[in-house]
Amino acid sequence: MASSRWTIALVSKYTEYLCVFLAVFLFNYSVDASETDTLTETNPWQWLERGRSQISQNVTALGRNLDAWLSGESIGENSNETYLRIRLNQQVGSFDSYHSRIRIDGSLDLPQTSKRWKLIFESDAAELNSLEGSVLRNDASTESIGGLSYQQSTNGSWQVSHSIGFRSRVPADPFYRLKTQYEHQINDDWSLGYRQKIWHYRSQGWGYNTDASFNRKISQDKILQISSEVRYQQEREQIEFSQTIALHSTLKEFETMSWELGVLGINTPSVRIDDYYIGAQYRRAIRGQWLFLEVRPQLVVSRDENWRAQPKLMINLEMLFFDL
Repeated sequence: MASSRWTIALVSKYTEYLCVFLAVFLFNYSVDASETDTLTETNPWQWLERGRSQISQNVTALGRNLDAWLSGESIGENSNETYLRIRLNQQVGSFDSYHSRIRIDGSLDLPQTSKRWKLIFESDAAELNSLEGSVLRNDASTESIGGLSYQQSTNGSWQVSHSIGFRSRVPADPFYRLKTQYEHQINDDWSLGYRQKIWHYRSQGWGYNTDASFNRKISQDKILQISSEVRYQQEREQIEFSQTIALHSTLKEFETMSWELGVLGINTPSVRIDDYYIGAQYRRAIRGQWLFLEVRPQLVVSRDENWRAQPKLMINLEMLFFDL
């Protein structure tokens, strides 16, 4: 009975969330009942694509019109990289039962207001999750953030961006975030990737995340990746680390398969390994370049579960709204 009430509450919560969101972008979109019936009878995908196309146009128009208003100039039909992404996650595990989550994020592109400024919003502040939760995809901060992102002008292989904004809580929780990314081709087969993120939230202090990876091209469609990641959060007062080896394979256009093996640990009260895991990820575009299906089976052996093997299955459905 309790489980049933929880399920109803969850569905109600997500339905309400989506209704509010769709109302913002669909206020000027309507289809006659007769037209809808005709489309549905012809091909169900046509009705979905028509709705998605209209929302995408509204999303891009919002970015273009806001850019024109802030800059005081007519933008016309110039390209705008505003986008919206909805990600639905379903997860089943032998120990932690069933979880269902929704994540919404996006970016409002303002090319005329400033060449490198964007408005951002995320329904999950990923840096506030534990590293274990981020790697195993079983953690979410459940609090959204919004603000401004500035793409700093750089030379060569470096990319640097600064973000400022607020987390959705009372009282307001301002934050600052710095992201740097570096890519270097060592030779024909090997490349180096480096990503650094540093942040500060008034309520939780500062933290950093460092991710370095070596990538080797095995064949035209296969890449071996060896990566190390370290995360520190002042509120948790500990350093988390992970080491992974992954093989990424491109099956065909917009269809990939990955296999991954890794360990996770912490340095407090002493350096120790907390999790071993092995998993796979299959990702495919099931409609154009805007609707993706992702399946992730995993087997996790965790210290918290007395080293008992825990099978997990995650299914993600990702929908992108853009009109470039």
